[in-house]
Amino acid sequence: MTDETERLPLSVNQEAMWVAWQRDPEQRSNIIPLPFEVDGHLDLPRLRRAVEALASRYPQLCGRVVTTPDGPALDWSDAPAIPVRETEQAGSRDEALRRLWQQPFDLRNGPLLRIDVLRRGDSQTLLVAAHHLVNDGAAVLIMMDALRAAYGEGPAANGTAADLSAARHHAERSRELADGDTGQPHRAYWRAILGDGGPDFELRRNTGPGHYTMLGDDMPRDLEARLRACAEEHGVSYVTVLLAGYFALLRRCSGSDDLLAFVPFHGRATPELADQVGYFVNPLPVRHRIRASDRYRDLLTRVRLEVKDALRFGELPLTSIMRAAGLSGPQAHARTHQALFQYWHAGLRPGTDLQHLEFDGAVLRLLDVESNAGFQLAVMVREDNSGTHVLWKDPGGVFGPAQVQAMASDYLDVLAAIADRPGATVGAPIAPSAAPAAELRPERRPEAEPGAAVERTGMIEVWQKVLGVPDIDWQDSFFELGGHSLLAEALVEAVGARFGVEVSLRTLFDHPRLSDFAEQVLSAPRGESAGSGPEAGPAPAEDADAQWRPLPHRMALGLSREQRPDGVIPAESIICKVFEFPGLRVDRARLDRAVRWAAAVNPALTAEYRIDASHGPLYRTRPPRPGLVELVRSASDDWEAVRRTADKIAGEEIVRDLDVREGRALHVACVHGPAAGFALVIRVDHSVCDGLSFNRFLNDVSDAYATDDEQGFRTGHTRPDLAEIAVAERHVLEGAGAQALRAAWRARLPRGVPEMFVNDATPWSQCPPHGGTVQVTLRGEEYRQHLAEVRQHRVTGFMVATTKILRALRPALLNDELAFFCPFPGRFVPEAAGTVGNFVNLLPVLVDSPRGADTPSTLKAVRNAMLWTLQHQGLPFATVLDEVREVDPTGEQYPKKRRSLFIAGNEPNHFTLDGASATPRVPDLTSAMFDLSVWVTDTGSELACSAVYRRSLLDHETVRAVLAAVGTPLEPLPADDL
Repeated sequence: MTDETERLPLSVNQEAMWVAWQRDPEQRSNIIPLPFEVDGHLDLPRLRRAVEALASRYPQLCGRVVTTPDGPALDWSDAPAIPVRETEQAGSRDEALRRLWQQPFDLRNGPLLRIDVLRRGDSQTLLVAAHHLVNDGAAVLIMMDALRAAYGEGPAANGTAADLSAARHHAERSRELADGDTGQPHRAYWRAILGDGGPDFELRRNTGPGHYTMLGDDMPRDLEARLRACAEEHGVSYVTVLLAGYFALLRRCSGSDDLLAFVPFHGRATPELADQVGYFVNPLPVRHRIRASDRYRDLLTRVRLEVKDALRFGELPLTSIMRAAGLSGPQAHARTHQALFQYWHAGLRPGTDLQHLEFDGAVLRLLDVESNAGFQLAVMVREDNSGTHVLWKDPGGVFGPAQVQAMASDYLDVLAAIADRPGATVGAPIAPSAAPAAELRPERRPEAEPGAAVERTGMIEVWQKVLGVPDIDWQDSFFELGGHSLLAEALVEAVGARFGVEVSLRTLFDHPRLSDFAEQVLSAPRGESAGSGPEAGPAPAEDADAQWRPLPHRMALGLSREQRPDGVIPAESIICKVFEFPGLRVDRARLDRAVRWAAAVNPALTAEYRIDASHGPLYRTRPPRPGLVELVRSASDDWEAVRRTADKIAGEEIVRDLDVREGRALHVACVHGPAAGFALVIRVDHSVCDGLSFNRFLNDVSDAYATDDEQGFRTGHTRPDLAEIAVAERHVLEGAGAQALRAAWRARLPRGVPEMFVNDATPWSQCPPHGGTVQVTLRGEEYRQHLAEVRQHRVTGFMVATTKILRALRPALLNDELAFFCPFPGRFVPEAAGTVGNFVNLLPVLVDSPRGADTPSTLKAVRNAMLWTLQHQGLPFATVLDEVREVDPTGEQYPKKRRSLFIAGNEPNHFTLDGASATPRVPDLTSAMFDLSVWVTDTGSELACSAVYRRSLLDHETVRAVLAAVGTPLEPLPADDL
């Protein structure tokens, strides 16, 4: 009978490898080859003794897979020894190494590690090959450190086996997550991300014969330094910058805006796994939507958040992720497993430098690692003491050497653009170098086809200009001429402009030969002004009514519900903030120009709106009016006078009704004193601008203030049209995914949306909206305590603050049920991601925590409620209300017309002019839409909790006590409670 200490259950991911191996025992996608160049000489008998000591320390490396009543397990009873072989090198080193490492492992008999020493003359190359079943990137460092120590007769040679209880627990937890209730939130998250079948993108493939391609090089040190500085400036990690660049590259190589790439999750979720040799990594699919109009700095932020969200649910095994999303099977695998981004910090283990691994007189230096984990394209970014190394792998020859080389070059170009021009758009191509004009080859039969000859000549001219190649033949291929994905985008844009047709990247990728490409383009339908002849005259003036266009769902809903018959919107939901620049002199003309430029690229802020009897809410764009910035001189030239004047203007603006028929949703006032500095009062109506959009507008003003190039600014800040978003939203909200969300919300709200009545029986209609304000801020030790609680309980700061607010509010509530309204981004389609408008979706969050529940239970309930709502946020609240057939007491299906609580996580405003960052302030609100509204803002140095309450229902001291509870420590929670 086998001793259980000589056996480990397979985790879900390990079992998937075992199943794949049984189908194809010759497969090599799960073999990790570690080739080392040897400087000096390795003594083979000594190396064999060191390998024996390594096997004693980590016996699972000698293991084999056996079948047990509880499922497959890794067993090393009576295990064979790890072989150490010496081979004479024949042919090139790369080919010799490849022949050795590609020899398949026998998982039924083991062992799962082998050592080869490749000899050529006096030189040696060490090849350590391991099966992924017992090894991952972190385990490589542990294993090589132990082998080095054993070779030097160090601590690893003592024959003591490592404690594998943590590995056993990991395998058991993987099954619990895959099939048990514990994994339900994880499965729901991935179903929401990929349940629509995943993105339909495809990388361009090589059409000729292919072979294994591997291409690696060190990243230039100056580029690495600039990327690290960019990461620090934008508050993201160096890895995030590299991954964002990879997504931008995938878009250029595929022509798709909806992308999928896999990134490894280290999987060592507990400290006990830190020094374990085994397979704990979990590849995670990260889905990213990107448009040509997105700026690189926005890309960094979104990628960071997407990866962060994926990591929160990263313990769910990959096979379970794909099964939950309905993406099982070989066809789904071929479509989803195209791109892998591997980041390996090979210098994280102290004293273990894989570029300088000392074996008692010999020094080992790691060569490029060819493993790819079964993906068509893999890029491994390895960081160690020598810098950053980028390795591209095309194991199946799917792309071919030329395209891999082009992608490697493009990637560095994209990274350089991110580092040097983070405000540039993702789709802006790198300008080709200027080339002298060249004589064109005479076309055949010009007299027979004069029109065609002119067009062919024009096509060749475009190719010459973009590629910088003076002599191009009609049968030349774009990629053979040195074209790559960045130039591809420049080419299709130039061809489209020259010939008046819409050309896609896919057309070029599918028809790279000039003659074939020209045939596709020139046969497409074109307008009368297309071609290489004189420019067409101006288009006839459009009828005014034809310019009115439909609005996205949320903006249409807001306008139809809020706009009075006379076109005026009451001042109930105004964004108004004061930004202070003490000591900074304002360039008034430059500021006015910057605001106008920023407004021009965000037409929602200056558009005219109307309610049409037949078509509902509509808009039409209009240019920003001159003098958009109101200049106000303070009463005296001191800073306090500037502040008082700004506060007075803000107080007036926040209660001012707006007539959106006049396109005056935006107002900016600049209060200045010649020596004291200036303050900006920026007010915009919430009907046309939400919080995310407000930050986007501030960034646009900053960018416009910093440049004199209006055309460059406009090109770099192009945004999708609101009408385009409206069409895309309509398509999504009528699809199958929306139907599933409708069913989920019906099940969630069987009795309609619950209300949290403050302990007052006064009817809502008799509670005047006069409001009071309170603010409580955590700084210093209180703020550090808050951050410690967030880390300890593995939740967000918003969840912690919300839990404390709800518990403190319990005595003031009339009913037992906990529920609050929370704003979600409401950007249901990729087109809305970077567009200024009002898309916010106000949804109810139902917290399953009865009166008397303790803090651990309430915090868990808040977390679960937020996760559920996050995973089902793709449905407008008005549609949710329609589904549950609920109408509130006022007869309107709108959440603010009810007795309820509002809690929101607020994004801090960052506004910079001339390198100076403004300090934002919010004027006191005098009108309360909800019984109590709370905004939680984490600036990175403090946590501010602001509240507006109905004075007819609550008093100042009660609300202050509720907010002050955010600073009280949570009771200690058991480690496994969350």
